[in-house]
Amino acid sequence: MSELPEEMLQAVEDAKPAPKASRKKAAKEDPAPTNGIREWKDVVPQIRELKEAGATVPEIAEKLELSYVLVNQVMLQSYKMSIDTIGVFERQEKMRLGID
Repeated sequence: MSELPEEMLQAVEDAKPAPKASRKKAAKEDPAPTNGIREWKDVVPQIRELKEAGATVPEIAEKLELSYVLVNQVMLQSYKMSIDTIGVFERQEKMRLGID
């Protein structure tokens, strides 16, 4: 085996490991706090803001950690989609946080 010159050995020792591959999206301000139960009245404006920014229903649901149905309810504001939105939201918040 051939030996490496001392400066190459030093460069190898000083080298940092390559970063691991990541599929995370670009870091942005996280509108979905994970430290407590959110209020529906605080989440609806976030949904509308993301909608105006061009996000799709599945993207918004993933980003805010909500179900597709709740986001779609806000997007469509359809009388045909009558669900207990606040009740569903409160149950999903508890599930998201592992409460009950």
